[in-house]
Amino acid sequence: MKTAALALVGILLWASHPTETPAAWLRGGFTGNEMLQHCRAEETDPVKDFGRGICIGFIDGFAAGHYSGETYHAFHHRDEKIDDIFGHLCIPDTVNRGQLARTFVQFLEKNPDKLKLPAGLVLEDALREAFPCTAK
Repeated sequence: MKTAALALVGILLWASHPTETPAAWLRGGFTGNEMLQHCRAEETDPVKDFGRGICIGFIDGFAAGHYSGETYHAFHHRDEKIDDIFGHLCIPDTVNRGQLARTFVQFLEKNPDKLKLPAGLVLEDALREAFPCTAK
């Protein structure tokens, strides 16, 4: 009897679990519009500072993830042309996070058709446009 009750509880817990998979959540839920609001936030009060923190954190996490993926791919796939497969960001070392946020805002304001797209895809477009790679 206890086994049946435990099985029933397990089934109920499983059935009530949200259908969103971790992989879907990891793709990021921010849209370009949501990030535009966060990145436009002025640093004048705690609520707006929090939004600005989300903006800077998102950009920093994106850049760090991109760099890690690029480094991993370059190490494990030495024979492949990374730019043809993964792409490359050419952000100068002199650019700071605030400049990246302003670049992102300007791109979003100039491209309102991209506001409903995932913010990571739009950020990549913004960074590639603002900091094009030069041929070596």
